[in-house]
Order: sequence, then C-alpha cells, then structure tokens
Amino acid sequence: VVTIHDTVAWRFPDESAPVRAAAQEARRADAIICVSHFSAGEVKGMLGVERDPVVIYNGVDERFFTASQLRPEQRSGLGLVGPYLLHSGGAAQRKNLEALAEAWPALRRELPDLTLALCGPEHPRRTRLFAGLEGVRLLGRQPEDLVPKLVAGAAAVVVPSTYEGFGLPALEAMAAGVPVVAARASALPEVVGDAGILVEPTAAGLAAGVLDALRLGSGGSAMIDKARDRAREFTWERCVAEHAAVWRRLGAAA
Repeated sequence: VVTIHDTVAWRFPDESAPVRAAAQEARRADAIICVSHFSAGEVKGMLGVERDPVVIYNGVDERFFTASQLRPEQRSGLGLVGPYLLHSGGAAQRKNLEALAEAWPALRRELPDLTLALCGPEHPRRTRLFAGLEGVRLLGRQPEDLVPKLVAGAAAVVVPSTYEGFGLPALEAMAAGVPVVAARASALPEVVGDAGILVEPTAAGLAAGVLDALRLGSGGSAMIDKARDRAREFTWERCVAEHAAVWRRLGAAA
C-alpha cells in the first residue's frame, strides 16, 4: 500500500526532488491511498497509475475545536495588536505568497487596524515579499501548542495556494470557528466546500475575499457554524477506519 499526498515534487522545482522509485512503486502497488480526489487525479495523470487510488481524507486535531484565543501577554509578545489576518504554512512557489503580498497594501488601506500575521519557518521568499510592508508580522515557526490559539484568535485565515494536495490550514481554521478565505484551486474547494469564501488566486481575488470575510456581519455566524459542522466530518478516527478497511480488503484477497 502506497500513500501519496500530492505530486508537488514532480510539479515544482523549488520543492524536494521526488523519491527516485516512487512512480514505479505506485504503478505496482496493490493499493494507492490519496488524501483528496484532486491528488488522486494528479497521481493517475502524472505517475501513469492505472488503478483508481482510494481517497481517504486527513483529519483535524481536536484541539482546534476547543482552542482559546491567545492571552494578552502572548499577543503582545508576538506584536499582534488588534485584529489580524493569519497565513500559516510554508513559502514555496505554490503557496502563492506573491499574490498575498500584492493584495496586502489594498487591504491595509481599507482596514488600517488589521495586521497580517505570517506563521511558518523562515524562508527568503517570505522575507523578501513582506519584510518592508506596513502592518505585517513575520512570526516564524511557532510552538505546536500555540498554533491552535493563534488560529482561534485570527479575524480570518487566508490560504492563497495555487496547489495543495489537501489544505490542512483551511480545515484547522474551520474547526476553530474562524472565517476562511481560500483559493479556488487544487484540493482547497474539496476541503472548504461552501463553508468558506473561495476566490481566484490573484491579488484582486484575495483582497476582495478577505474584505468579504471581515464584513460578513450576521451572516458570519451561519458560515462559521457550517464550517465547524463540515470540519467535524474530517476525523482521524474515520481516517484510521478507512485505512484499516483497505488493509482488510487486501488481506482477504491475499
């Protein structure tokens, strides 16, 4: 059984090179597991796999459903004063940070009290794009136990990626009851569904989506409730059970 989360190694030169034998192993596997229908299609198309992969969605950590917001001293330590828009993740090409950086000045003009918080390991692309922009905080990599609080305290979470095999940051925000603005690309619509704001992965699209998310008013509660309900469908217990079913099926056929 081979699990393939995405095909970024084959698609993007700034990602880690693909494992040399991966495509061959996928073609001869008795079963292939992918984390989204999007990734399943990518695997079949790019790796020459004939059999249909089994789609088993990832789960979301239960801590995000019950996460409290950052304490005042934690916010102060991170330089977060007032509402903040959060992006959490890497800075590879497919993360589309260029479009977010282009969108930010317009957002800042409309919402001068809003801060853009960028959480993730240090990366020269992120630093180059955002270090000189007003109202941006580069938080670097944060402790695992702080991340749910960081998400829960955000005014909105933005996921501008043009390519994701799944899109865990969007799902974590949904679980935490935070509005999600995500690119209408790759697996993100599959995860977000109609429980977030899906936009074109352009500066204009992202800016408009964030403004819509922060101005939802009374409709915001309904979207958040829908997002939480949708996030509850993505459990690790279901993920484990569906993996076990694959192994039982193969064992019975052996």
